[in-house]
Amino acid sequence: MIRIDNLSFRYGGSSQAALCDITLDIDDGEFVLITGLSGGGKSSLCRCLNGLIPHFYGGEISGRVEVAGFDVMKHSTRELATSVGMVFQDPENQLIAFDVEREIAFSLENLSFSPDMMAKRVEDVLDVVNIAALRHRHIDELSGGEKQKVAIASVLALYPSILVLDEPTSELDPKGAEEILALVKRLNDEMGITVVLVEHRLERVMAYVDRLVVLDKGKVVADGSPQSVLNEKKLSRSGIGIPPLVALAHGLRDKGIEINDIPLTVKEARAMVARTLHGKNVEGCVISEKRRDRNVQNRPLLEVKGLWYAYSSGLVALKNVNLQVYPGEFVVLMGRNASGKTTLVKHFNGLLRPTKGDVVLNGINTKGITVAKLARQVGYVFQNPDEYLFCDTVDEEIAFTLKNIGFGKTDIARLTDQVLDRFGLMPYKQCYPHSLSGGEKQRVAIASVLASRPSMIVLDEPTRGMEYGLKVQLMDFLDDYRNGGGTVILVTQDVETVAEYGDRVILLSEGRIVVDGTKREVLSRALLLSPQVNRLAQSLRGNGVCGDILTVAEMLLVLP
Repeated sequence: MIRIDNLSFRYGGSSQAALCDITLDIDDGEFVLITGLSGGGKSSLCRCLNGLIPHFYGGEISGRVEVAGFDVMKHSTRELATSVGMVFQDPENQLIAFDVEREIAFSLENLSFSPDMMAKRVEDVLDVVNIAALRHRHIDELSGGEKQKVAIASVLALYPSILVLDEPTSELDPKGAEEILALVKRLNDEMGITVVLVEHRLERVMAYVDRLVVLDKGKVVADGSPQSVLNEKKLSRSGIGIPPLVALAHGLRDKGIEINDIPLTVKEARAMVARTLHGKNVEGCVISEKRRDRNVQNRPLLEVKGLWYAYSSGLVALKNVNLQVYPGEFVVLMGRNASGKTTLVKHFNGLLRPTKGDVVLNGINTKGITVAKLARQVGYVFQNPDEYLFCDTVDEEIAFTLKNIGFGKTDIARLTDQVLDRFGLMPYKQCYPHSLSGGEKQRVAIASVLASRPSMIVLDEPTRGMEYGLKVQLMDFLDDYRNGGGTVILVTQDVETVAEYGDRVILLSEGRIVVDGTKREVLSRALLLSPQVNRLAQSLRGNGVCGDILTVAEMLLVLP
């Protein structure tokens, strides 16, 4: 189905190859997961499968790529479109029509399908993807998960034999991600569509795939069944985040316990731990953690009082939100897509102003202060880095913020190099930001905000498209920042990251705060919001395992 022989590619203007001598065969009906560090070549490889490389992106290419019998070098993207469907990370970059039905029909119209054939295929994919109820909805009214389903439907309308998805769940809440992955798995199982999926968060997808391919610096460094690749610890040492259940198996091996099969699901992990316990109960299950109590004797850094917000369309996005955040806190905002998270945090730096109610920062009502003045106290990292980056080079991007705040040339140079080094961006110092990978652009955006060390940092989905090693670096930086008195507000759908690093979790639903508590109170004994290890712990309560365990380190402490 897919034959790649000695493929190498370098983008125009780049001195470094994006792909280096890749040889890879993918058979009909396989479900292949591609992962690796940011900038490792994952998206570039996907672009080779549907002809965007070499026909759209300029550069130098060598080797051979054959997809569904087409030589990619010789056939146009139009010809390849009927065999290869490509779904991008951000559906906003793929959807162009006014409503759902027109979006699905758009590709068929471009390929001159007859009206009868278009009508048949639109009906077909609406049912396959289970979005018939959305057919007349406006695209801009849909949630992130709904938009991603529409994007999948629009490429399925061409009846491709291969489906390529570049991080399709990175912007989705846990429920939306599960729905998309279940849909893709069904397309693979029942319709025989070959699936090539790019993903960083392996715990989400590992149970679905047949094969795992790891790219690093444009080269294939591992290729095999998930169990065989994950059986080796070298993957985690390379900075790629292995699933928590796999890390648990490695941790038990380090304790001298024989583990034959690497678990990919909670069910498999439960069987592994049951064999470890040999029917015995765990004696004592004490969870010790460093608690960060709020100093409520001090004045809150941020107060939200009776906040309501309605968009011009009439949508009421926030409904009577009340919230206090104190200096030094690490607050995580969670909730399903379109629950109001981004709308809420945009009030903290004045990007949005209350329809009713007040937002008070450091004792000052934000209604009476400009966004420019608020920016000195509140650093804001947008969800989409493309909306944030506009300078010609990475170092200019970081220096721009520092200059506007009033730093001198010497301090700007020192702080710029400092933050570039901290986020592993020094090799890209003179690069054009928009030429970088999605994860690299996100790091540049974060670095440009953190360089000035404002009193509060708001990060909206900053780990999207970011591999595990860089997540750890970011969280370590944020921990240092708040140990120095800074306050962190993080919007994320990444349950595993929250379990490892969060303190206080606020859950929003339909514009209201429904839960506000410690991460253990919010994440443990839940269903969709529970991290993998907590789901395992809940199933082992009959063996005396505490149902509030959240992380691998905590589980290893209680297991013999």
